[in-house]
Amino acid sequence: MSTDGRPAQGRYRPVDLEGFDFTVTGGVGTLVLDRTDKRNALSRAMWRTLPEIVAGVDADDTIGALIITGAGGHFSAGSDIADLDVPIADFWELNSSAEAAVASARTVTIAAIEGNCVGGGTEIAAACDIRIAAPGSIFGVTAAKLGLVYPPGPTKSLARVLGDAWARYLLLTASIVDFETMRGIGFIHETADDPLTRARALGERIASLSQLSQIGAKAVLDGDFDGGETPPAWLDEAYRAEIARGQEAFFAKKTPEFGFRTGDWRA
Repeated sequence: MSTDGRPAQGRYRPVDLEGFDFTVTGGVGTLVLDRTDKRNALSRAMWRTLPEIVAGVDADDTIGALIITGAGGHFSAGSDIADLDVPIADFWELNSSAEAAVASARTVTIAAIEGNCVGGGTEIAAACDIRIAAPGSIFGVTAAKLGLVYPPGPTKSLARVLGDAWARYLLLTASIVDFETMRGIGFIHETADDPLTRARALGERIASLSQLSQIGAKAVLDGDFDGGETPPAWLDEAYRAEIARGQEAFFAKKTPEFGFRTGDWRA
């Protein structure tokens, strides 16, 4: 069992894991990009599968956080260049769907980064809620070296995370940017020599907290409640139940056992 009383192993098991490895321990899922011969460049099949994996994680109430990382000392070199000779509409659809799935996941997502985090790698890391990186890791969006035009959704998402000025710099110069620079502009939240170990520890802590609070915060930040300050009735009911558990644990000086799960959230 995990420290918050949930099963240590999640129920969800992806059907197609070509290019990936997926495990669940202590309420934390770990999705590894695993094509070490290509520095974990994502194939078209991997881009297509990523939304299915995220949806499966969101549907598994035993998983409280999802780590995305890479095998063999690198996060990801981005899209497999050999797969890019396709109609641009095809590339945009695959790339946008995968980025949107990670960015809109109800489960808290953590990127554990070392080595190359370039192109689609930077895009996936930017789509995660939290980024933990090792010194020496490098970043960049090198589409201009290939004649590639990035889709609108991921491009605008990158600008929201980096700021417009730095997004323009990366996209227009195709420069490789070092760890210190990315940390200085706020892209990296935490530094760790072993980012995966740190991400697992943080993931277990996140998994012990209120999923109602976490999903609610992400929904507000994503604009889901724009246009009104009155919460829906179901959210008030969920809040009353969750805050009662939090108060009871606080006054008893115990660790709270929250009851709300990702599947309870109503869009």
